[in-house]
Amino acid sequence: ALASSLTVKIHPSSALFGTKPECIVFNELVQTQQKYVRNTTRIDPLWLTELAPKFYGCRQERCTMSTL
Repeated sequence: ALASSLTVKIHPSSALFGTKPECIVFNELVQTQQKYVRNTTRIDPLWLTELAPKFYGCRQERCTMSTL
């Protein structure tokens, strides 16, 4: 998860399970033995910089969250 620097996996019930999308947004974080995200959708990472430039910036094809 970009905002918290957590490493997460896509939950098996998600339509994106088994894929490796470059960037996703999610609605739910579930922790069992692993940390899973559910209710996911793939997005273009450049959308983050367009919609929230104060929070996100991109350098060399990699987006990061800005510290305020």
